[in-house]
Amino acid sequence: MMSTFFLSPLTLPIASVPAFIALARPEESAREDLSGQAQMGLDTIYEADGQLRAQAREALAVIRETDAPLSHLSLSPRFHPGPLRSFCYFFAAEQSAIVQTAGGSETAEVFCHKSHDLPRFIAERSPFPSQKNRFDGPKRISSAFLEAVHRGDVEDAQRILYEDVSSEKKRSSFLRQVREGQWEYHTWTQWERTPDGYRARQTISTLSVPSALYLVESSSIPTLFPPLLPTFTLEEGKTKFPLSRCTRTELWIQLARFFAMNVTTSH
Repeated sequence: MMSTFFLSPLTLPIASVPAFIALARPEESAREDLSGQAQMGLDTIYEADGQLRAQAREALAVIRETDAPLSHLSLSPRFHPGPLRSFCYFFAAEQSAIVQTAGGSETAEVFCHKSHDLPRFIAERSPFPSQKNRFDGPKRISSAFLEAVHRGDVEDAQRILYEDVSSEKKRSSFLRQVREGQWEYHTWTQWERTPDGYRARQTISTLSVPSALYLVESSSIPTLFPPLLPTFTLEEGKTKFPLSRCTRTELWIQLARFFAMNVTTSH
C-alpha cells in the first residue's frame, strides 16, 4: 500500500464533484458560479462549525495548484462490479489529488498521494501488463463498436467487437481473447485550466487484450468530471476507425509526457 495523507478519503456524490473542484478557484469566482443546488452533497467536506475539513482543504489546495489535470476513463467486461472506471489526477509538486469512481457506485472518492508515487498508481490501473505484443488483431474497428463504448454499453460493445474481429480475423489470439471478454478500452485526456473551467488539450485512446495493445484513432473526449464518455459523433461516411500497433512501452512514453508537463507546470 502506498502512503496517503488521508486516513480515509472524502466521499461525495458524483454529481457534486464539479462543485467541489470549482471551490478550488479564486473564492469570489467559485461562489458566484455555485448555486445552492450545485452544492448539494458537499456537506461531508465541512466540519460542524462550518469550516472545511482538513482532507478537503488539502485536496483543494492541490487542485488549485494544478493547471493541467489528467483524466483516465476505462470500460471492460473484466471490471467488477461495474464495467466503467474513472480517475482524475491533479498533479502538484509534493502531493497530488485523485478523484475516482468505480463500478456502479453513485459516489466518488477524493484523496491524496505523494506525487512521486503517482506514475506507479496510474500504471497499475492502465491496460494489461503483458509484454507479448502479439499483433494479430484487426486493422480497424467499426463505428458501431465505438458508439456502444460511448454509451457505456459493455454487452453491446462485446457483441459488436467480436463480430468485427471474426469477420476479419477468423483465427487469432485476439479473437479468442475478445470472445472470452478479455478486452479493455481506455481513454486518457490532458486538460488545461481556463478562466471558466478546463478544456481538453490532448487525448489518447487504446483497445487492448492480454497479448496486444492498439491505439484507436478516435477524437472523442470525455468530460473532466463527471467523467462520462461523450456522445459519439460520426464523421459523415466514416464507418471504420483505424487501429495502430502500440507497445506498452510506447504508450507509457506518451503518458509520461503528461507527467513531465505537470511537473514543469507545478514548479
